Amino acid sequence: MLMAVCDDDRTITDYIKLLIDTEFSTNIQTKIYNSADDLESSIIKNEIPDAIIMDICIKNENGLEVLKRIRKHIPTTPVIFITGYLEYCQDIFIDFNPWGLITKPIDKNKLCYHINKILKYYNFNKPLSIKISVNRQNITIDKSKILYLESHERKVIYYTATDRYEEYIKLDNAMNKLDNSFLRCHKSYAVNLKYAIDLLKYKIVISDGTKIPVSRSYYDNVKKMIFKHKASKIGL
Repeated sequence: MLMAVCDDDRTITDYIKLLIDTEFSTNIQTKIYNSADDLESSIIKNEIPDAIIMDICIKNENGLEVLKRIRKHIPTTPVIFITGYLEYCQDIFIDFNPWGLITKPIDKNKLCYHINKILKYYNFNKPLSIKISVNRQNITIDKSKILYLESHERKVIYYTATDRYEEYIKLDNAMNKLDNSFLRCHKSYAVNLKYAIDLLKYKIVISDGTKIPVSRSYYDNVKKMIFKHKASKIGL
């Protein structure tokens, strides 16, 4: 899932990125914009985020006016507003129906609450299968049957128990097709938590015995998410 974060204050964008990286699975990729115009230009180029966190007032730009233009391209994308100006609040809810409105200084618990709402929305509404392009033909794969993904030479390889499928795509973009049961564990690998049975030192063991590399930068989050997944299965 790609989350766009837009604010001209770098301390705010750095804080939000750190919070997302710390509190949520690395399935959420953040892209920082310090200008609303940059965000708009990126969307026009078809770099479409799954959700947006943005300030209402950014330097000399009116974030609300920019969002009106953005909404022509992505009318249903969830938006969380942050603001230091309470006088805008009523207009925001009337005109934009945002998923959340947070006043500065940012309350960590409130922001996490609104992000969780968006994650639940996408998990509920995402299809059970994904379409991928293999040798210029579109095929459909049941997501639940994907064991893990590997990025190799500009391609992503989707592994199931019986097959492997190769698609010319970045791993980040492949992950955006999936849900939070898939966990990024390495710059070149992601694993379906459903099939993770053990975590060794810097390797995930999955149900068919394959050992998936875990890089140092992902290790702590992988350990936390595997424990959380196992605990949820036994009702803890």
